Amino acid sequence: MPSGDPDPPDDIPDDSPDRSLRLPPGDRTLRGKSQEGRELMFAELRGVDMTGADFYWALFHHAQLEDAIMARCDLRGATLTEANLRGADLTGANCGLDNLGGSTDFIKADLSGADLRDADIGGANFTDALLVGANLSGASAQSRFKDRPTRFCGAILTGARLETARLDGALYDARTVFPEGFEPERAGMVLKTNA
Repeated sequence: MPSGDPDPPDDIPDDSPDRSLRLPPGDRTLRGKSQEGRELMFAELRGVDMTGADFYWALFHHAQLEDAIMARCDLRGATLTEANLRGADLTGANCGLDNLGGSTDFIKADLSGADLRDADIGGANFTDALLVGANLSGASAQSRFKDRPTRFCGAILTGARLETARLDGALYDARTVFPEGFEPERAGMVLKTNA
């Protein structure tokens, strides 16, 4: 990290009436920083470069992360429920299970066009998430614990790149929409039934 970059604020800026963090596109103050457990609900971080930051157990509910650069970030145990991650760069990010076996939650998140190449998504929860056109090439959905599989139940994966993704053991259900011609069973995925 260049030495001229300022440290990120310790507190949410006082000028935000709703107390949510807002940084301009291209901002690099969070790049490589430890933000473990930080509360970033409703944060406005569109296009912000957070490469290599530690967001272990961070809370990103409803955050605006469109086109954010989160390559190689530690997102284990983070909650990104209903976050906007359209076009976000998550290449090589660790979105796997945390040290206690808790999942990274992308429940109802919009990851359309997101780049998850070579990301560890083992145990992550993509229930009802939009992954339209997302690139999961080389991503690993293989969970460390069999009772905590990666979940794609109700996810929309239309046009997603899944060719080299390792999806053994990941769950899907009757609502999951895959790219045309993709056969989940051949990829080692498991159909979840209500039984």
